[in-house]
Amino acid sequence: MISRVDYTTLALRVVADQCRKSFFYFVQTFWDVIIKEEPTYNWHIPFLCDELQKLSVSIVAREPKPYDLIVNIPPGTTKSTIVTIMWPVWLWTQDPSLRIITNSYSGGLSIEHATKSKDIIHSDKFRALFPNIQIRKDKSGKQNYENTDTGYRYATSTGATITGFHAHVIINDDPVNPKQAESEQLRTSANEHTKTLSSRKVDKANTPVVTIMQRLHEEDVTGYTLKKKGENIRHICLPAEDCEDVKPIELRKHYVDGLLDPKRLNRAVLNEAKVDLGSRGYAGQYMQMPSAAGGNIIKEDWFRHISFADFRALRYREPMHFFLDTAYDEKKKKTDNDPSGIIAACKIKNNIYITHAKKVYKTFPELLKFLPEYLYANDYDDRQSTLRVEPKANGKSVVQQLEVSTKLNVTYTPTPTDAKDVRLHAVAPKVECGRVFLVDGEWNEEFIDEVCGFPTKVHDEYVDLLGYAINYFMDDDIDIPEDVDALF
Repeated sequence: MISRVDYTTLALRVVADQCRKSFFYFVQTFWDVIIKEEPTYNWHIPFLCDELQKLSVSIVAREPKPYDLIVNIPPGTTKSTIVTIMWPVWLWTQDPSLRIITNSYSGGLSIEHATKSKDIIHSDKFRALFPNIQIRKDKSGKQNYENTDTGYRYATSTGATITGFHAHVIINDDPVNPKQAESEQLRTSANEHTKTLSSRKVDKANTPVVTIMQRLHEEDVTGYTLKKKGENIRHICLPAEDCEDVKPIELRKHYVDGLLDPKRLNRAVLNEAKVDLGSRGYAGQYMQMPSAAGGNIIKEDWFRHISFADFRALRYREPMHFFLDTAYDEKKKKTDNDPSGIIAACKIKNNIYITHAKKVYKTFPELLKFLPEYLYANDYDDRQSTLRVEPKANGKSVVQQLEVSTKLNVTYTPTPTDAKDVRLHAVAPKVECGRVFLVDGEWNEEFIDEVCGFPTKVHDEYVDLLGYAINYFMDDDIDIPEDVDALF
């Protein structure tokens, strides 16, 4: 007769053996340790688990790698949970001496992934099933920790220094985020960091690099890696909607009603993403088909138009706000210098209405005299309206002087931290989805010509001002987060 203790031991042994045999079974077993929501195992989850398990054979055996792996998949598909959180732990159930390096676009996110892996290892369930795998107390940091069998996990981020660590497998999970991908400098940094990661191998012939990410630009890490000649790469591409770019092509049979994941990435979710991200962002992040950055960022037909009379009838008590990009020449007016630009705008429901835009070449005293006249001529309200000024050196002087000499509500726009093209790409979806109206006026042509002609135009004041206005009025809107996996 088997005692209760023996039966429990036997049951644990069976579960542990099944976890070792199947990575997908391991994922199912430990899902509730780090995720409290009920799991939804769409077909792509066991497929990715099987792909990683096949690659694991050569890793554990210390044999030549069959290939490096690239997986392109939309946000919200549990990719980080599978690849960066659970797979490293499962690898230790195969061989606890394995050394693993994981990377992401930010240090905080990389550490969060490593911490969740550690949460699995410290869980009662894991300790019952795999009591031999333990984290050393003297080497249990957030970024780097080691087990008692010399295996370690090192979490780093794009641009960070990697010294003293070599791995049996390298996981590169979202090396750039959508905002970073619009910057050539940050894209190049991510590609160079990927090159550095590839040098941190225990054995160059044996250590595979697994890159999993959404496509963000033709020259992102996926694009950079695929262009390298002589590399043996298995490329898996899973767009949100069925198309000829699905790789391997036979996976198209798993799409239901043309959708990768009809429950979590259903038509309503995808339509919302199209509005929030714009056509270019959606093509990259969800369809894995990034377009080149060339060409105009804002298209003329994206703007909607309204007559002054219709705008007046629509507006009730919504306050006007003004956005100013200052420039002045103390000695003489020179049209080859930058002018000061100003726009008047308000928000009605979920839309922005730009009622007027103007550029002027004025000396500092002239500009101070001009501003109150312009504001009051365009419905400035002393109680609710604001003048929001770009915080560069002369902008600060304008704010300080207006605070002393007028009763205007003057403040600064947020200090820009990104390049102008990156900022314009970020607000472009709001224009594309039809949420920016231009009130008909003689200023429309100049405004559209400059914004839609960027970056080829001599002046770009309206580009900055449009961005400031959209960010100010839309800052309380809910957008799809950059790392949707963090929600699951």
